Amino acid sequence: MVRTYRIAALALLVCALVLSGSPTLPPAGAQSPPSPGPAQKVAADAPPPIPIAEVAGRADEVGALLRTLDEQLPSSAQIKRIEQELSPLSERLADRFEQTKQTIGSRHALGTLDTLVDFWRSNRATLTTWMATVTERADWLEQQRAELAKLGATWTRTRAEVRAAKAPPEVSQRIMDVLATLAGAQARVEAERATTLVLQDRISRELTRADSALAQIAQARRQTAGSLLMLDSPPIWRLSIPPPGSRAPVGAALATLVAAVRGFVDEHSDRIALHLTLLLVLVGFLWWARGRARGLSAPEGTTASPAMAFDQPVAAALVLGMLAAFWIYANEPRTARLIVEIGVFLPMVVILRQLVDPPMRPALYAMAGFFPVDVLRDLLVQRPVLERGLFVLEMLAAAALLGWFIRSGRLDDLIAASGGSGSARWRKDLFKLALVAVLAALAADVVGNVSLARLVGSGVLSSGYLAMVLVAGRRLAEGLVTFALRVRPLVRLRMVVHHGPRLERRAHALLRASSIIVWAVGTIDYFGVLLPGVTIARQILAANLAMGALSLSLGDVLAFGLTVYLASVVSSLVQFVLAEDVFPRLNLRPGLPYALSSLVKYAIVSVGFILALLALGINLNRVTVLGGALGVGVGFGLQNIVNNFVSGLILLFERPVRVGDAVQIGDVQGEVRRIGIRATTVRAWEGAEVIVPNSQLVADRVTNWTPADYRRRLDIPVNVAYGTAPDKVLQVLIEVAKGHPDIIALPAPVALFLGFGDSALQFQIRAWTNRLDRHLLVRSELGVAVYAALQEAGFSIPFPQQEVRIHPPALSPESGGR
Repeated sequence: MVRTYRIAALALLVCALVLSGSPTLPPAGAQSPPSPGPAQKVAADAPPPIPIAEVAGRADEVGALLRTLDEQLPSSAQIKRIEQELSPLSERLADRFEQTKQTIGSRHALGTLDTLVDFWRSNRATLTTWMATVTERADWLEQQRAELAKLGATWTRTRAEVRAAKAPPEVSQRIMDVLATLAGAQARVEAERATTLVLQDRISRELTRADSALAQIAQARRQTAGSLLMLDSPPIWRLSIPPPGSRAPVGAALATLVAAVRGFVDEHSDRIALHLTLLLVLVGFLWWARGRARGLSAPEGTTASPAMAFDQPVAAALVLGMLAAFWIYANEPRTARLIVEIGVFLPMVVILRQLVDPPMRPALYAMAGFFPVDVLRDLLVQRPVLERGLFVLEMLAAAALLGWFIRSGRLDDLIAASGGSGSARWRKDLFKLALVAVLAALAADVVGNVSLARLVGSGVLSSGYLAMVLVAGRRLAEGLVTFALRVRPLVRLRMVVHHGPRLERRAHALLRASSIIVWAVGTIDYFGVLLPGVTIARQILAANLAMGALSLSLGDVLAFGLTVYLASVVSSLVQFVLAEDVFPRLNLRPGLPYALSSLVKYAIVSVGFILALLALGINLNRVTVLGGALGVGVGFGLQNIVNNFVSGLILLFERPVRVGDAVQIGDVQGEVRRIGIRATTVRAWEGAEVIVPNSQLVADRVTNWTPADYRRRLDIPVNVAYGTAPDKVLQVLIEVAKGHPDIIALPAPVALFLGFGDSALQFQIRAWTNRLDRHLLVRSELGVAVYAALQEAGFSIPFPQQEVRIHPPALSPESGGR
């Protein structure tokens, strides 16, 4: 029992020690120090007072600070614009929120829901930008508020110290003035802060509304997509005609459409004005250019006659101007697409009828006619019997038209009219797939799966209509490109003169690829797959692969590759423009254009590579450290490569050897064709290409037969027989040299008498030529002319002669005279 008490007492003692926070017990009779009260904490945190001697100077500093604050305190133009636009936007969002709930309740198609997503995402992006701006403003005001409070505490404590020190009354009054000024500034900052916080709260409420609308649309979209394979209506043979009194009026749907159009006009009045201005400008331009385009012909190998874009200037301007809606209303792509589809209907038919043969025009009208029928059917959605009957007739007509195209052979004519003969096979497959889809939509509607039928049937028809619009727009754009490359000012560019057909083919290929991409994206969107596909693609691109401290994603890798590729394309384009239209117009020294072009290329590629590394998410500080660590390895293992690279830069800057120079490097003689990063390519006179390291051109002896003044001396030896007057020979040689057209006058040609040879008098012609490209031919021609002149003057050129004398041996006395 005693042991139990001891254990309990020990436990109580340990608990007391832990709760008190002291490792040891205080001594008996000692009093614990009192805890600091609030007043003492404030005094410890308060700023120190200002010395009396510094009051005047610090007061001036406060005045300057408050003047700067008063200049920055009023709301900026951006904040004022947000305040002005927030109220109308709030009203529009409130109305659209109610419309969104009604649309969700009426179970519209996926396309309608995706259009709502575009609207809310666009406005949410605007609100997010506004929130960032207002939050930055609120943070700045909070900083100014804290700074003013700190200054007020400093000057308040200074006032108390001054009173205690019995300073002059002027000092006390100066401090009171400063405190009054600070109080006024604090009041103004508080007022601005309150206004900013209210504005921030209003924007936050609108963001909450946008998030709520997007969440409801996402839920409705999931429900709609999940019910695509379910029978949501009775079969068509079980439909009953409702009594007249229960029919929903078509005018209500039309009124809803008119209200939506009116709301769109109110929201985008500035963009609509820009769009109308663009249309008027296009009409005026095409009308003016129509006369000039009629005399131009289509380029070889194409069918894009420039006159086609100007035969119907109003229709062409409407087609091109409506296609510009994808740029003008880029934040709402589905709304832009709807504007294009509606506004381009009639001018598209007018343009396309010029591309097809007269027997094909009824089929063209039939294809275009599906669009207004589809719009009419959307207005009859509240009358199921009439709407479904019209849909069945529409699908039957579409199936009959597609089957006729495929079986009659007219499909080839239609593909040729659209300018796609090179891709005829996959276009035929698309027509066959469209026929299968139309028949599937027809069957789905008949059995009662209306949602799937509407998605597939309307998707096929809308995709075909979009293809027609893009074909018309692309052919008009090709005509405009052809026209632009054949009139001033582009026709005066050297790159157009030398590479016009190539540029034209590239532009047409770019237009064709762009139209195919737009059509593919639009078709995917028509079938309701775009938003899920984009979401899945973002998830795939955002998937990270972590290896230690390195973390990469597929999106980063693609961004790296795309950035490097774009840098390469831009560098090639810049080099092309410089070589064709910039350097030829400048008076640059030989070799300097190539050096400048190479340096620009290296600079663009280097900047692109750095941007690619940033896009990859690599910290450049780590790259610098890694480069320093690899410096030793580079110095030992890659010294030849580094040496050649630096030597290449020296060649580009110093230009001792230029592209086009005739050089002799060791036993290699030829013309410099290219100075690369590592090596220089020399085209030998025999025709071979010799790769010479750049370091050899810098360190070794190189003979450059192409001097800076582009002149070369020709030395031609001439031998004349003895007995000829040397002065007459010199006169003949001078006349021959001066008479050659490729011998320059300065320095003047010279004929020299060198001396007496074994069998001839030795002369030499020294003449200069600036035709380095044919100096060997000039030397040959000059030698032929000298020979002819000497023959005409009666001077002979002796053969080499040698006298051989044979001395008989002397007779000895012993021989007896024999």
